[in-house]
Amino acid sequence: MNLVTRLKRSVIFVLTLGVFGCASDNQNEPQAKYLVSDVAFVNGHVFNAEDGFVDNVFIVREGAVIANVKNLTSDFSGKIVDLAGKWVIPGLIDMHTHSYGNFIPNAKNDSPGTEVIAQRILKAGVTGFVDLFGYEKKLFEVRAKQRSGAFVGADMYTSLTCFTAPKGHCSEYGIPTRTVTTVEEVKSQMDDLAQYKPDVIKIVYQPTDDQPSISKEVFAQLVKSADEFGIKTIVHIKTWQDVRDAVEVGASAVTHVPRGKIPLDVPVLMAQSGMVMIPTLAVHNDFVNFLFDESVLDAPLLKQLVPESLIAAYKSQSLLEKYKDRKAEVEVRNRIAFAAVNAIHKAGVRVLVGTDAGNWNTVQGYSVHREMKLLSEAGFTPEEAIAAASTYATEFLGMKVGTNEGERANFVVLNTSPTKNILNTQDIAFVVKDGKVVVPKE
Repeated sequence: MNLVTRLKRSVIFVLTLGVFGCASDNQNEPQAKYLVSDVAFVNGHVFNAEDGFVDNVFIVREGAVIANVKNLTSDFSGKIVDLAGKWVIPGLIDMHTHSYGNFIPNAKNDSPGTEVIAQRILKAGVTGFVDLFGYEKKLFEVRAKQRSGAFVGADMYTSLTCFTAPKGHCSEYGIPTRTVTTVEEVKSQMDDLAQYKPDVIKIVYQPTDDQPSISKEVFAQLVKSADEFGIKTIVHIKTWQDVRDAVEVGASAVTHVPRGKIPLDVPVLMAQSGMVMIPTLAVHNDFVNFLFDESVLDAPLLKQLVPESLIAAYKSQSLLEKYKDRKAEVEVRNRIAFAAVNAIHKAGVRVLVGTDAGNWNTVQGYSVHREMKLLSEAGFTPEEAIAAASTYATEFLGMKVGTNEGERANFVVLNTSPTKNILNTQDIAFVVKDGKVVVPKE
């Protein structure tokens, strides 16, 4: 290397240090110069999955968090938002929903479609959702619109379709789905679906069900083919043996909690494999609360999300009379399910919030908060329930969302502490998505 070249490189190095600075001993100091357009959120109690709620400042630029600091420095020239007396959590994610709308008992469903639901659930602080089966083409189109910015709604992720056996679960709704019976069919169908870039693969595996199911061989090939495309699998299961089989074939996650007491080996197997659980307690275990706990249907947040006809339907005296004799039975079943989820959680299995909304006793957006409440009844701390509904869900999806440096600025500001009562996640002051206040609308 000649002398001129060396001198040029030395000058470049010095100039680089002048622009970007050297590594500072104080890791709380941001390295980038602040802009007038930056927004600093100060004085709030800010959640992160590792430490719970901490008091710090986070600074947002162009939809992303660029710094976390203890205090603002004197050179900050942007906007300051004072969050004194507020609690901040990452945007919530529903990891299992069917986003057509809401089921209403004994009445016409509330079915505005995925695009409207994606906008509506922002009011509940839900900034992302995973649709696990619907009309494939329509889901593909709405996802494209959402990601292009054609409308402001929750981030949409989807399996697009569902892999099942002919006449198996998912086929009974009259919606076209992908049915497979052989390894060769799996390869062909997966090759075709992959071109539409599903965010996850939904598989139905329940060989002891009264509906037909794919074989274990076909199940294994579905997981293998999904892995080859780098796509995680979420498996609808029915029994604890189904969970064992899912572990054996290497599935990424199972959804739903099987009936009956959990065998002692299952939590251990799940933990060792790194499998994730999406229990959907809301769809299976919130039934008794929707009907017999008046506070569930009287919640102010619920009234912002659904037509009055839905609330009135669940308050129907005829419905209460029909199911009043099942209340005690359901409460026993709930305790067994909660014990199972508790055992899975204590074993170190990552649990994520999903609701299976679109079904009985669920509401898009609202049931995310109900799921966190049910997880608390299963032994989760408020901080653990919030992480299951936010940070851990986005990690599963390979996204970085929240209030930490480098994350997309999707977060929810609460008026009251969720550590005192997990239901306080419903007491929303405002919702920010991609750095902009979306609820209430600016």
